[in-house]
Amino acid sequence: MEDLAEGRIDALPLVGRTPEREDMFDFTLPYMSLHGAVFVRRGTTGINSLEDLENKEIVVMRGDNAEEFVRRHNVSRKIFTTNTFKEAFQKLASGVHDAVIMQRITGINLLEEMGLRSVVPLDLQLPQFRQDFCFAVQKGDYLLLNRLNEGLSIVIADGTYEAIRLKWFGPSVKEQLTVQDILKIAGSLFFPMLIIMSILWIIILRRQVRKQTMVLKNEISGHKNTLESMRKQKLLLNEMEKVSKSGGWEYDIETQKINWTDGVYEIFGVSPSGFDPSAYEKDISFYHPIDQKKLDKAFSHTLETGDPYDLELKIKTYDGVDKWVRTKGLVELNDGKIIRIYGSINDITDRKERETELRKLKDELENQVAERTAELQEKIRKLDKSQKAMLCMVEDLNIITTELKEEREKLEFSNKELEAFTYSVSHDLRAPLRAINGFARFLIEDYSDRIDDEGKRFINTIRHNANRMDQLISDLLNLSRISRVVINQSRIDMSALAWSVFQEVASDDEKKLFDLTIEKMPPVICDSSLIKLVWQNLIENALKYSSKSQIKKIIIGAEENKNETRFYTKDYGAGFDDKYKHKLFGVFQRLHRENEFEGTGVGLAIVQRIIQRHGGKVGAEGKINEGSTFYFSLPRKEI
Repeated sequence: MEDLAEGRIDALPLVGRTPEREDMFDFTLPYMSLHGAVFVRRGTTGINSLEDLENKEIVVMRGDNAEEFVRRHNVSRKIFTTNTFKEAFQKLASGVHDAVIMQRITGINLLEEMGLRSVVPLDLQLPQFRQDFCFAVQKGDYLLLNRLNEGLSIVIADGTYEAIRLKWFGPSVKEQLTVQDILKIAGSLFFPMLIIMSILWIIILRRQVRKQTMVLKNEISGHKNTLESMRKQKLLLNEMEKVSKSGGWEYDIETQKINWTDGVYEIFGVSPSGFDPSAYEKDISFYHPIDQKKLDKAFSHTLETGDPYDLELKIKTYDGVDKWVRTKGLVELNDGKIIRIYGSINDITDRKERETELRKLKDELENQVAERTAELQEKIRKLDKSQKAMLCMVEDLNIITTELKEEREKLEFSNKELEAFTYSVSHDLRAPLRAINGFARFLIEDYSDRIDDEGKRFINTIRHNANRMDQLISDLLNLSRISRVVINQSRIDMSALAWSVFQEVASDDEKKLFDLTIEKMPPVICDSSLIKLVWQNLIENALKYSSKSQIKKIIIGAEENKNETRFYTKDYGAGFDDKYKHKLFGVFQRLHRENEFEGTGVGLAIVQRIIQRHGGKVGAEGKINEGSTFYFSLPRKEI
């Protein structure tokens, strides 16, 4: 049919006429019709009409007209499908289901081919289940269509069609007269009788045509409804696969064919029209060499034993993109024999990247804990030498040091719970930090007359670092919380939200000094509390890094296209070297010294995590001492 549609051939015989194909081709008059039948195990009773099948288990071939028929007419509440009718007959014969519905002649020939004597067709008419077969030509090729119709009329009229029908299907009734006898009888009839019979035959044919036309219209309507339902289900499946970055596959043992859903083609970066998944060597070539052996070994083991497999492997797509996938394989059995292997493939690249990021975060936290512990020990040593009155403080610091060591040991046991690791460390570190800050404040308030200026400077340094680490922990908690919080989406006025955030974060002096411009921005569907945190970080950064600039101006606006809306904040402050912009959104990444601009280096990482959870992207552009522009995009969607 593809060759016919593209003009490589002129006509195609034995094409089932359907409403969908009528949109693509023109058809001759039908020259063969196959009717449906109900096949049951020999000796089955109690099935005398379609209504008797309502509570029976019906099995049909997937995608066949029989499946459309039983679903369109709600023949049964228990409908099962197989890949072939041969498989359907095998299940029926083994007692798995109650009946098989398919075309009568095809079913009878298949039973003879299989040698099954335990399955027989019922003498039950299914007038609404019929398939007409015709010649098909290209749409609009009326010249060839008329020639074919003329030819069919000739072979029907001169008896050639009847001879072919008798050869394949046999006579409808047993012949009693020879051809010579029939000619003699026909010669003895009067010509008027022939005219009367012709008129009667025409009347009967017209009635039959009207009746069959009505049946055909009903069938076409049912086909269209079924196909529309299947089209919607396929669209829904494709959308689900896109969202979940997953797909399904199957391998038929008998045909050795491999089928993929659209999601698998998407993961491997190939087109369904240009790639044949049945070429196993091409399929496995997407995997890295070591993982190719793992997958081949697992698949062979499943093929031999029926045991399932579940692997996480690395691939390189057709476009050369490295990805991680999780692939599963299961078997389908029939009478204890493996007939099909099927499974799923999920793109887990994002999860792997998050694991890598969390491992990196864990290592950085361990290093910071070690550094802070060393700093505290050094400060304790100096305080002990400077004044014996600091002994109490030293003892408290020793306790804190022990607690910090315990927290470090907890970190070493949390490799498999990376998010829990960050959360636990952040909370457990807060208490000793507050103790350090509190005791340091007590020393200043209660013992300031016994501590010299150098000692006071040490204590103030301790308090400053404790406060900075407490802020760092707060930022890490926010970063960790963002990965777990449930996103509640609603329609948000971004212009109003940005204005309210500026009013909250800007001081009275900043409101007077800064020229704020908020352009008209389109509303979006997002989580208002999380996006508010994004605006808070970006506006605070714009205020902070413009504080030493002569031009105190901030512009907030948006640009949109058919897929996404991009929001931005532009300032004229300190800016940054554009070649380091890839570091801006990493955890603890800073492009300015702390004595220039305070900060923990976590704020932009929080922005990136929030926008990623919304399915968007972040970026920045800037020049040193000329300002910077930070932007984030959100996909356009409707609720």
